[in-house]
Amino acid sequence: MNAMNILVVEDQQDIIEMLRLTWSDSRDKLEYISSVRQARRYIHSNELSAYDCIIIDINLPDGSGLELLREGRLRSDIPVIMISGAGDADSRADAISVGADDYVMKPFSVKELRARAHRLYETRRSTRSSPHAASFSVGCVVCDLQRLLLECSDMTVSITALEGRILQVLHNCEGADCPKSLIARQALFREYDPRDKTIDVYINRLRGKLAELDGGSADAIKTVRGVGYRLSGR
Repeated sequence: MNAMNILVVEDQQDIIEMLRLTWSDSRDKLEYISSVRQARRYIHSNELSAYDCIIIDINLPDGSGLELLREGRLRSDIPVIMISGAGDADSRADAISVGADDYVMKPFSVKELRARAHRLYETRRSTRSSPHAASFSVGCVVCDLQRLLLECSDMTVSITALEGRILQVLHNCEGADCPKSLIARQALFREYDPRDKTIDVYINRLRGKLAELDGGSADAIKTVRGVGYRLSGR
């Protein structure tokens, strides 16, 4: 694994100490800040580009981590993991719908959190360094996964890294049923939980973005009841 620079936005001292003491790779550099105000300084400057991943607590003393996520997504596609001490499947779906790449509930395993952060980083890194752009069409829309863009005629819509991974999984199964369990493992990097609405939220977002460019192309992602989805051929 490559070493990472990680920004942690967390105000609970016990969580910070746990990360400091038990993060298993000493090559990784974790920097800690504790408020929305402090985090905004990074988001609205070039400092954000120095990090490979951000871990954000949803409940911060001076505001919501979700607001930071919204603001950050306007400026960067950096991998973001949200953490929370309270919530359910709906809370996870809300965070994912705003643009989070992953969501972890407290108490969590530091080993698992580190593994998720590195997996997101390596996926983003390998996609960007690939000499051949991953490009295919969904209906009339061209999906460029290297640049994270949907294109049709002279119009473009940006997508997140997670949206790109979901499109890739659907494309790999093109013309056949694509189970949610497969999407969960290959795009979200976890096992599928039927109570988790994350995949449904992202499919709806992708359909909406496709529809912005071409109304008919959104219909290329079909729902397969009780299974998952199917990407119809061009």
